[in-house]
Amino acid sequence: MRSNPLRWLLLAGAIHITLTLAIFLVGHFQLVPGLVDSYGTVGANPSLPIDSTAYRNLSSQLANELQANGVSAWLAIKAPLHCRFYSLLFATAGRLLGHNILAAEPLNVVYYLGVLVCVYCLGRELFNTRAGLLASFIAGAWPTFLVQSTQLIRDSLSILCLLALVLLLTLLLTRALSWRVGLASGLGGAALLTFFWVIRGNMWNVVILAIGVAIVLLALRMIRVSGFIPGNVIAITLVLIAMLLVPPRFESTSLYGKRLTITPLSIPSGTQPAQTERVFTRAIKQIGERRAGFRSYRAHESDVDADVRLATVGDMLKYVPRAAVVGFFAPFPRMWFERGNYGRAGRLLTGAETLAMYFLYAAAGVCFWRHRRELPVWLLSLVAALGTIALGLVVVNAGALYRLRYVFWILFIVMAAESLVHFTVLRTNSTKSRMSSSVVSNDDINRHSDVSSFQT
Repeated sequence: MRSNPLRWLLLAGAIHITLTLAIFLVGHFQLVPGLVDSYGTVGANPSLPIDSTAYRNLSSQLANELQANGVSAWLAIKAPLHCRFYSLLFATAGRLLGHNILAAEPLNVVYYLGVLVCVYCLGRELFNTRAGLLASFIAGAWPTFLVQSTQLIRDSLSILCLLALVLLLTLLLTRALSWRVGLASGLGGAALLTFFWVIRGNMWNVVILAIGVAIVLLALRMIRVSGFIPGNVIAITLVLIAMLLVPPRFESTSLYGKRLTITPLSIPSGTQPAQTERVFTRAIKQIGERRAGFRSYRAHESDVDADVRLATVGDMLKYVPRAAVVGFFAPFPRMWFERGNYGRAGRLLTGAETLAMYFLYAAAGVCFWRHRRELPVWLLSLVAALGTIALGLVVVNAGALYRLRYVFWILFIVMAAESLVHFTVLRTNSTKSRMSSSVVSNDDINRHSDVSSFQT
């Protein structure tokens, strides 16, 4: 754990590239045709919702359009931003490698390593280098996340953006920034928000939640120190302004070109005028619409509480405890041994990961209790917990929930890593203490023997 972090990062990159090549070869030679297609796409199953296969097809279409008709035709096609990024690789490296996961790997490995860097920096900033290294190792070696990061989906990039935002908000609670650094941090945060909205606008309420919590905690920090921190205030103000201005002015496009509706909190624009509905009414309406969207998934055997309808604030408040159970613990143990879309092995793997998270939740809870007086730990805990509960409110499909929850699991893993490191250090010190006591006892016995021999 004392090795150079850069060396571990390079090793992680090599492992990721090797895994991508292995998955591509499995698909290319049709070793598991029902699971991996010839492009290296995992989960090429018509019974599943839109996923990597559809995104790969669209990215390939964009690349062909760019090569045949130029940039204007490429821009005219409605497509998610991450597909445009992949299409640029398909139009260049894809000429040699083909339109597959190998051609997409330069972006995917950058996203993957970016996530690990953010995890390491969070652990180091909040706790220590050991916790950062252990957290990044656990997150990077998480089997389903590692495989997912090789695919042509938006999750890796959106997770990277959200983790970078949480890291920025954490720095506002741990450091006192100069006004220049605060200005640069605020502009960087605004850029992160814009990227996240364009890539995954349907999780924008998590951003609102994180920024709201950070504002309250930053105010508490300034009350504690009895002083104004100008650089930090400049940064959080710019981030807040971006949160209000970005959604109505930038387009968050889904796979089928559908633009997301305006968020509950935003400043209207010419293209997105003010709405007459109250904030809570709009929020409940969006929750109902998104639950209905997940009910349209065709993999109904993975649905949880699909019959629940949330039409009022009262309905939502009553369902919150159940949403917490779903968000934290689904898929439930009874689902681990059922046969899923990838057979029983896929369910067993996700079951094993979920069981591991149960223990990591406990370790994260210990970390929270030990550091309960530290405001940055509250930020991490509240964003992870409230985000998980929010997913339980909206997502009715366990498979989709599993994938969307990775970013919050990663935050719990950062906290759990600190507890694991702490207990390891305690155990090591205890062992050394016992060994030292044993050596002292042996020395006493030897001295006693020497004295006895002399007297004799």
